[in-house]
Amino acid sequence: MRRILAVVAAAGIACGTASAAHADPAVGFGYTSEAGAYPFVGSASWSADEVTAWEYGDAVKVDAETPDGWEWARLELSAPAGQQLHEGTYSNAAVRPQNSPQLATPGFIAFRGTRAGGTGACTAPDATADFTVSRLARAADGTVTDLDVTFVLHCSAAATSGEAHFHR
Repeated sequence: MRRILAVVAAAGIACGTASAAHADPAVGFGYTSEAGAYPFVGSASWSADEVTAWEYGDAVKVDAETPDGWEWARLELSAPAGQQLHEGTYSNAAVRPQNSPQLATPGFIAFRGTRAGGTGACTAPDATADFTVSRLARAADGTVTDLDVTFVLHCSAAATSGEAHFHR
């Protein structure tokens, strides 16, 4: 009986170790939207080779695109004016237009598009987003090498929840 319990305990430890090894976020981009959410609709996901991340100006940008370029999405994340984006939680981020100046509050930009349907962007004046950067690493030259972020976008009354992971 002790031998059986030892085998069961060892199997449980092995499974627990395997689960811990897979606790690291997967690389990719995905979201799920409530009915009526915009610009993200329904749900979608992209794999690691379809996601890029880089920093330009005051924002860290994340692009996801299907291999044929048919569908795509972009997030742009920024810290409050005068700060560089870093690991942490950013609440009530202002959803701002692309290429707008950095604000006193964190910024969030979201686009979604297809070649057939053009581009959709959240431009509602009262839109907000909450996002958490749980990992952000840069190379010596400033290139983004690792990024893990989760977000909730409220462009309308409906919400979109998602995550992006990039590891070079």
